[in-house]
Amino acid sequence: MTQINPTLLIILVSIYIGAELVSNVTAGRLVQVGSFIFPGAIFLYALTFTLRDAIHTAGGWSSAKALIWGGFAANALLAGYGLLVNALPKPGFFNTDAYQVVFGATLRVVMASLAAYLISTLIDALIFERLKQRGVAVQVIASNAVSTTLDTIIFITLAFAGTGAPLLNLMVGQIILKMLISLLLIPLVRWVRTQVTDAPKVESSVLSGAVTR
Repeated sequence: MTQINPTLLIILVSIYIGAELVSNVTAGRLVQVGSFIFPGAIFLYALTFTLRDAIHTAGGWSSAKALIWGGFAANALLAGYGLLVNALPKPGFFNTDAYQVVFGATLRVVMASLAAYLISTLIDALIFERLKQRGVAVQVIASNAVSTTLDTIIFITLAFAGTGAPLLNLMVGQIILKMLISLLLIPLVRWVRTQVTDAPKVESSVLSGAVTR
């Protein structure tokens, strides 16, 4: 049995949820690096894949599952409340153009984002858990190679297919960048593993004595 550092776990979860929400807000601003086009969120969002692995390492399978559903709820809340606020009437002197740009995502884009998140994170956690005897590097590379690819393909396809957007360009660049950042963050997961210690074992004689009392 392992002993979890609760402070470390809370810090990692807080950073993860923050990164997810900030990524959603900044995703609408496209940036270009060389010939590749990325959503503005790509550099921060790419961190979330390895952050999930670090939380999985610190808290185990149960924490990983709770994080997935917590992240899904946070993303859904942000998207849903943004749509609600934009739909409410405004005073005549107030300009809502900036809010429409940030929170005015169409229902199609919102649903594509949530579907990509849920599918890719569940598969990421399953692969990471199955490979826990193979070492951190193998866990991170294998789980993130699959999850980053799935996340990108599902989101880009559901959100932009049929719109004339350069789908292949959007997909390839994102997958490469997400994996590069995942590889750079492997030391983070290694360090987190050093902070997870074995819980002290209770001697059977002591335990049996406690039961008889």
